[in-house]
Amino acid sequence: MEKKKIVLFGDSLTDYFPMEKLADLHAEWINSGVAGDTVPQMRARVRYDVLEHEPDIVIMQGGANDFQMSLYRGSKVVAGQLVELAERIRNEIPQVKIWVESLYPAYTKPIGRMPSWAKEKTNEEVRRINEEIRHLCRKHRMEYIDMYSKLAGEDGQLPLEYTIDGIHLTNAAYDIVSGCLHQILEPELSDQI
Repeated sequence: MEKKKIVLFGDSLTDYFPMEKLADLHAEWINSGVAGDTVPQMRARVRYDVLEHEPDIVIMQGGANDFQMSLYRGSKVVAGQLVELAERIRNEIPQVKIWVESLYPAYTKPIGRMPSWAKEKTNEEVRRINEEIRHLCRKHRMEYIDMYSKLAGEDGQLPLEYTIDGIHLTNAAYDIVSGCLHQILEPELSDQI
């Protein structure tokens, strides 16, 4: 049976995903993450990096760079643009299954003598963006993945052992993300074996 085609679509958190962690899932994988991308930049490349592949499944992750920008436009704008982009993919490929991930937590405290990349941001605002993404996914009948709660420590921060700079993930954190993706995708792929 032909393998299902799965596109991971996002920013650096997708770009740097260690794809070998998904190798045991019977699928054709395309990593369409681009480090530094905002949601508008993802929209600009969606035709080439997603639509032309005609995927069966898309896992979308984005918004962290929009949140990091000095001209951050607010939770409703970031979440709205992300879900609107997922809607565009679904309109062009009606049979596609799309999951939209939450933003991940950040570690906002100094790391040794280095400030965190997220030092001027708060996880409270990340949670506001995520609540808006969740609301819009429900409204548009899309699947939402709450990756935030799987990665956050008791204090709501990304634990220090899960990050190299406050935002980007360590191998241990990618184990958690991978475990979540396995839970979601195994039932979708079981009919091909």
